[in-house]
Amino acid sequence: MSGIEERQLSPRSGRAKIAQRFIAGNLASNSRRKSAKRTTEIDSRENCLAIFLSPVSRALVLMLILVPSTQVLGYFRSVRYADENPVITMTATQNKERKPDEIKVLAEGFHSSINDAFIAVVRDGETYAALEKLAGSLPKLDANFFQSYLVVAAFLGQRNTGGYSVEITRNAGAINVIEKKPGKGMMVTQMITSPFKLVAVVGGANSSLSLTVDNAWQQRLFPFRISSGHFKMSGGIAGTTREFDLAGELRIIVEGSTLATFVFALRGTDPAKKRTLIESATGIVTTDGHVTINKMDAGSLVDRPNSGLKATGQFSDSDSKVALNLVSLPSMIADGYSGMGTISATITKLRPGSR
Repeated sequence: MSGIEERQLSPRSGRAKIAQRFIAGNLASNSRRKSAKRTTEIDSRENCLAIFLSPVSRALVLMLILVPSTQVLGYFRSVRYADENPVITMTATQNKERKPDEIKVLAEGFHSSINDAFIAVVRDGETYAALEKLAGSLPKLDANFFQSYLVVAAFLGQRNTGGYSVEITRNAGAINVIEKKPGKGMMVTQMITSPFKLVAVVGGANSSLSLTVDNAWQQRLFPFRISSGHFKMSGGIAGTTREFDLAGELRIIVEGSTLATFVFALRGTDPAKKRTLIESATGIVTTDGHVTINKMDAGSLVDRPNSGLKATGQFSDSDSKVALNLVSLPSMIADGYSGMGTISATITKLRPGSR
């Protein structure tokens, strides 16, 4: 046994209180030093990150530094970043409070499997599935989605650098698709990109869509002149029947011999009423040139109420000619109207890469 007796300090003793204050002071000092060091490190990291990352990505990384918890990712559960997959997707949920004709962004990104300029206007799940197969990395949309929405998908095609993007707006009832280019002298990533954007038009499933596109898409929209056309409409309480010829033009853009988007500008010769079809719709194309547009609006070719049209037809003569049969979709509308007709069209400008 040592001659010096070891005594434990009582929590209430004066010496214990002095020791506690000493320890507490050291801990507070250490905490301040660590906090200052951590702030310096964060500032340093932020300066470094600012060079390489976008503001949104930089914010995510800084939140992970400050709050090192996987719960932070919950704020971004609907977004996939460039280091994971270069596509930003937004959850495609329906919102009853949205106004008709409002645009809702579904996805956008800088890399797509579609490498040529293409635009699609989709009103049904089968056509969307064909688009998804071509493009890849698109959000999943079920059949119910297309009861209230139509989808406009614009693919810009390949560009040699970053800085390009697609802008889709709606103005006076028309959808405008614009190529956004990098500004003069702007620093851009030196890599091949293929920007795209996917939007839903609220309430567009049962209405016509007028489409205006930038030069990138205009170059691949080939004009066809209507060589012959005829349409018959009937229905209503009084059993009205009207027959008239069709004239006008089509513009068609094809992607991968799988999808074709038709831009209709038709007019009827009915002397009793002005009848037109200003509409855009995408159809599925088979290897033998057969085309099916599952759903499109009837414009004023058919009086309202009506259920819209389905179009089936065939490309021929190396895609220089197209013939379409138009028929009303099945309907449960009492005293509604329906119609059926045909159009034939011939290309007025040769299209490269035809079958």
